[in-house]
Amino acid sequence: MNDKVPIGYKCLTCGKIHYPKHGRCLQCKNRKFEEVKLPSEGSLVTYTILKAPPSGIDKHSLLLGIIDLGKVRYTGQLEVESNDIQLGMKLKAVWKKVRVIDKKPVSGFVWIQP
Repeated sequence: MNDKVPIGYKCLTCGKIHYPKHGRCLQCKNRKFEEVKLPSEGSLVTYTILKAPPSGIDKHSLLLGIIDLGKVRYTGQLEVESNDIQLGMKLKAVWKKVRVIDKKPVSGFVWIQP
């Protein structure tokens, strides 16, 4: 079973949660954060289709989306049929191989329909 969950970064001064991690809090400019678990399910805010994906990705195009997880929005790869995409649709994070770099597999979160 997959026990990986998305991770965010909570500002230790004001409590704002960030993803990805920033050098300074976007709200109060503090530099100290703690890692926090983010929800593994959310809803699609927007998406784009990347027609020229980077090397190591064996697809002709790649779907990327912004997923609302409540207190933070997460940018990630979508694994949904492009005909099925609807803004607001529910998505779930799964950990899997996303590409190959220097003949080594690279894993990350991919967002799918639950």
